[in-house]
This record gives sequence, structure tokens and C-alpha cells, in this order.
Amino acid sequence: MRLSRRKVVKAGVAIASLSGWPFVARAIDSTVRGVQLGITTGSLNPLPKVTGRDPLDILIDECLQLDAANVELASGFLGPALAGAAVGGQVPARITPEYLQSRQALRRWRLSRESIERCRAVGQKFRTAGLNLFSLSNTFSDDVTDDEIDAMFREMQALGVKIFQTNQSRVSIGPRLAPFVRKYQIRPSFHTHSNVADPNEVASTASLQKLLEMSDDFMVCLDIGHFAAGNQDAVAYLREHHERITHIHVKDRKRDNGPNVAWGTGDTPIIPCLQLIRDNRWPIKALVEREFSGTGTPMEQTRRDLDYMIRALQS
Repeated sequence: MRLSRRKVVKAGVAIASLSGWPFVARAIDSTVRGVQLGITTGSLNPLPKVTGRDPLDILIDECLQLDAANVELASGFLGPALAGAAVGGQVPARITPEYLQSRQALRRWRLSRESIERCRAVGQKFRTAGLNLFSLSNTFSDDVTDDEIDAMFREMQALGVKIFQTNQSRVSIGPRLAPFVRKYQIRPSFHTHSNVADPNEVASTASLQKLLEMSDDFMVCLDIGHFAAGNQDAVAYLREHHERITHIHVKDRKRDNGPNVAWGTGDTPIIPCLQLIRDNRWPIKALVEREFSGTGTPMEQTRRDLDYMIRALQS
């Protein structure tokens, strides 16, 4: 069924290109028992390299092959890369000349008209493909300027997203984001990690509560794998705070800050979390965030993870 649909989409695109009219594919649906499934685009890394093709087009093609309707896009598709940054584009512990040079280049790009045009084009590509680009993974680093924050919100506005996942943003950025959230009506969904000992990391229930109290528009992206690795109870947090959770990132990790492992072999309550969302009909999306490297291509591994969620929801 998926193969037939891809052939129809590709044929439509070819006809559209000949006629000069844009072709918009019928929106795909990856809802299982009321739960909307999807992927973070980092799950498909590394993408195949095809000379002459925009990596974004390859990414969209793979999302279509997976029937992954709901997509959270990595911001790396939108601007120049950082050299020597910490994970997720955060400020590194050691500032190098290469980091400063690339950081300034990224800042200039964000403040340019080119960034808006790129974001508008990217959003249109997803809509044309029939995919729901509902979130951007977007780190607001400790060295971001107010002008840059405003520009990043304008980029998300051009993309057409209404929420963004905060990636490696820290608790201390919350007060600076609040006025821009009100201005643009684009909500941050604070992504949880496992370093519960650092109060400035978005990790512990206390750090999350502090953020939620800053603004009614602040939401949570509950990474249930990281939550388990920090020895916290994702099922209990879902029950108590489901109204403030936009989506969950699904992976399997061991407790005590243990490693990522194959799904079903770690300490993350994947099946209970998915079934809790299903049974209560909460409008919380569930996205694969593949961080364990198993056998097969990234797309084959992501397919297995999606199938794991489907089986859990159908049982």
C-alpha cells in the first residue's frame, strides 16, 4: 500500500512539473487507535547523499516511504552549520575561533531575508507532500540575542509551525522567550533530558514545574527515554501533566543515566505510556526519536520502531 501511494505521489509531481501547477498530495495519516504517530527527522540520520539533490527532499521522500505523517524537523536544515558547538547547538564549554566565526554566520543568516524565504519554501515542501510539519527542534542557546530570538520566531512563523521543541535550550532562557511567545503565538515545548542534578537543565520534575509556572503557553515535550534514564516516572508524569504535554519522544534507555538500547530491552515504559495516551484519548503525539544504532539502514531501523509503537497501540 505504501509503495502504491508513493508511485501516485511521484506521478502527480511529474505531471505538475510539466503543467507548471503545484501538485499537493493528499495528506497522509499515521494515526493508530487515536494516537498520532510520527518521527523526529534526526531518526533518519545519516541521510543518503545524492548529488544534486537537496537533503530536505531526500528526507521528505523517506518520511513518505515510512508513512510518517507527523514530522518534527531539525533546525539544521534551515541555516549554516555551527563548528565546535555543544550538542544541539548550545554554547560549548570551550569557545574556539571556529565556533565564534560560524556562530556569527548563523546569526547573520537568521537576521537576513534569506532565512524567511528558506523557511517559507521548506514549509511549503512539507505541505505539498501531504506531511504535517507540526514542530521544529530549535535550540535557543545561552548566547542568543533578543534580535535573534525575534528572527527565530519569524522563521517558525514562515515555516507554519505553532509549536517548537526546545532541544538543548535551558531553563534560564524561559523568561526571555515568554514575550516572543505571546507576540507570535508559537509555543515552546520544553524537551526533557536526564541530567536531573543540574537545575538549569530541563530534566527534573522541579525544572519542568518552574518552566510551566513562567507561562501558561509553555508546554512539555516528554522524552520518556531520557526521563527513565534520570530515574523518573514517565507514566506518573503523563497522568499528572497530560494537559501541558504536546508530544512524547520515544526511545528506550536504561535507568541511572544508562545507554540507549533496542526498544523493549531497557527501562523506559514505552508500552504503558502509549496505551495511557490511547486509552485516555489525550491529543499527545508520539514520535520516534531513534538514538540507538541497531542493524540495517536508519530508515529500516526507524520503520522497526514505528512498527513497535503500532503493535503496542493495537494490542
